[in-house]
Amino acid sequence: MLKNIIKIFTSHLIVKAIGILNIVIVLLFFSVENFGNYSFTILVLNLFAITVDPILSSYLVDYKFFNYDRYNFGILIITLFLGVLSYLLLDAFILNIPIVLFTLFSITYAISASLKSYLNIKDRYYDYGIVDVVRQCCILITTIIYFYGFNYNEALELLEFNYLISSIAMILLAILFLKKAEIEFSLQIQKLKTLLLNSKFLIFYTAIVPLITFIDSYFVESFLTEEDLGMYSFSVKIYSISLMLVVPIFTILNIKQIEIAKENNYLNFIRGNFKKIASLSFVMLVLSIFFNWILVNLVYTVYNESFWITNILILGSFITYISLPFSFLIAYRKYKYLFFLGVVAILLNIFINYFLIAKYGMIIAALSTFLSQFVINFGAAFFSYYLLKLNKYEG
Repeated sequence: MLKNIIKIFTSHLIVKAIGILNIVIVLLFFSVENFGNYSFTILVLNLFAITVDPILSSYLVDYKFFNYDRYNFGILIITLFLGVLSYLLLDAFILNIPIVLFTLFSITYAISASLKSYLNIKDRYYDYGIVDVVRQCCILITTIIYFYGFNYNEALELLEFNYLISSIAMILLAILFLKKAEIEFSLQIQKLKTLLLNSKFLIFYTAIVPLITFIDSYFVESFLTEEDLGMYSFSVKIYSISLMLVVPIFTILNIKQIEIAKENNYLNFIRGNFKKIASLSFVMLVLSIFFNWILVNLVYTVYNESFWITNILILGSFITYISLPFSFLIAYRKYKYLFFLGVVAILLNIFINYFLIAKYGMIIAALSTFLSQFVINFGAAFFSYYLLKLNKYEG
């Protein structure tokens, strides 16, 4: 397992480095206000993930539990219908996004996410990493060409260029990596219906989680200034960097947890790994705060005001690191508890922002994110330990 984590971590580190370089270039050309609008557009686009990730997560669990022979890409037909609906809702109620940009982003995301899900199941972690690296390289290269070659300075045009090239790259990688003997494209309605019904609470939960960061930025954009949105967007970028180990660790751990669940070995897993995970979480907390201090005091001093906002968000990443390894609710297919936690978290998030952000500013957005992460991640770990120890899981 450690070897596979290292493989994904290496590629993910490269992806983060490329992503940071891309942001550095964007920051050179965009003002604080323009950077805020650019980041908010990306955040809205990423809501498309709600139509993809829940379906793939549910299918991954079913695939491992029922030992399917072939990966069925037919499940993406659900995403196609939901994607059209999501565009109409986003365009009507949140942000007027050009349909070309939304389509290019959707193609890029849907192909890369489903391809990585397939490669994860097949333990092809080197190829898994290549998908992310190629996608991020396409975005960086097109950003450089856009600013230094075309000499343009318009966020929507930049994003369209980014995702045009990255979508083409994802199609080519899919052709290269998919093995005909391992895949199928079945549209059996009954199977798709069974997947949706059996995993409905997991699907709802997985859809809720990405909304939390968006809701905070939405309230900042709606109630505060464009400069505040730029500051908060900068904090969110640093927060995402502080979570850099989450993807490599939990890509492998999601599969491992299912195996541990099958063997009823949860309590032994806690005893053997709690100190290691607590130590890693604390180290990441300290390093992230130090990195944040370096950035806002020595590099991007114009964003100095965001320092404590970012630190609050980083505390949320600490909760994620120390809690998620011990959350076995997905592995035991007990999705109602996750859904309950997700609903509580998002209602708390909306309540805090709606009543307090106009008066107290960005710090409320950060605090609401931290509290939501605490409810979801610590709550899932608590339920896993409490219910399993008391052996109260229903069959």
